[in-house]
Amino acid sequence: MGKGRRARVLRVIAPIVGAGLVLLACAGSSTAAPTSHRASYEIVLGVPGIPPVFLGVRPYIAWNHGFYEKFLGKTADIRIQDFTTGTDAMRAVQNGQIDLAWAPTPTVMAAMASGANLVAIEGMDTIDWRIGSIDPAISSCPALKGQTIGVDTVGGARYNALIGMLSKCGLTIGDVKTVNFPGAAGMNAQIAGQLQVNVDHIDEVQQIEAAGKKVTIPVKLTDVDHYQQYDMLVTTKDKLAQNRALYVNVIKGDIAATSWMYDPKNLAAASKTGQITGDSLAVSTSALRHYLGIKWWNVNASGLTVQRITRTLGEYLKLGAIPPGGNALTYKTMTDTSLWKDAWAAVGKQYAVPAARIGTYATANT
Repeated sequence: MGKGRRARVLRVIAPIVGAGLVLLACAGSSTAAPTSHRASYEIVLGVPGIPPVFLGVRPYIAWNHGFYEKFLGKTADIRIQDFTTGTDAMRAVQNGQIDLAWAPTPTVMAAMASGANLVAIEGMDTIDWRIGSIDPAISSCPALKGQTIGVDTVGGARYNALIGMLSKCGLTIGDVKTVNFPGAAGMNAQIAGQLQVNVDHIDEVQQIEAAGKKVTIPVKLTDVDHYQQYDMLVTTKDKLAQNRALYVNVIKGDIAATSWMYDPKNLAAASKTGQITGDSLAVSTSALRHYLGIKWWNVNASGLTVQRITRTLGEYLKLGAIPPGGNALTYKTMTDTSLWKDAWAAVGKQYAVPAARIGTYATANT
């Protein structure tokens, strides 16, 4: 870390209670973060999961390694706030409690269809949802009928992914029972043998197996449609108008962090940060290689692909997870890629990830 910085061992945990109350509690962070400049404005960035899901590894790297601080300078401080689910983080943005949040795309679209004043400024295009079963008898999509399946919350990322995956064999959400296990809670319940079936990320499957439980995958969301959109970095249109230059600098930090993550010499350090998810170091390393290989975090691009966003909107309108108001949504009304373009114009030459480096990780995961 640069001269003049001190370690700040802090992670703020904030589940949403009701429509407008945020309860704050502190917990130890696995890595040190830059000290605050005590600037006149503090950007608060919400990420899903307590502890964070693997999506949060890049924001924490950008924060802990000073990339956000580098581009924000003394104009603003930034703080990462963990939420029980991405849905909660999104609602905190809507309520004006935080500035930015990573939130699941179908959930954001459903909120927009109901009139939420949200806009996506960055994205993650690649999906990795799968249904993981520790019961060998539940090994196919049809076998899921009547089963109890762990999700995050009704309308959340895992819940909506489950709706999509069940459609592979003609099942609906009414054909199963759901139980709420936000973040890593479902993974931990499977490890403990308390939950047989859960909507999992790949790193969660790996962690369950590392704990000695064999996991079968009855269905993946990619089995339904490989080209769905995963997650969006959202703000309100009002906040965007007020803080556009600051948010461009946040995206610069993401671009720089992504470049840093793809450098093989940083794999060990990045994997240690990945342990904020509750994964072991071995699982974190394996998962990170996988996620870099599939370009899970947007690489040299905004992560807001018109084709994927349009397909996701159409798929979840058809499945009923997005209300009819979603028919009026368009790519242009849902996204603003101009911030990412401005950020890339400023730092892309320095931080572009070479194709050969991406290919190294892709080869390792074939």
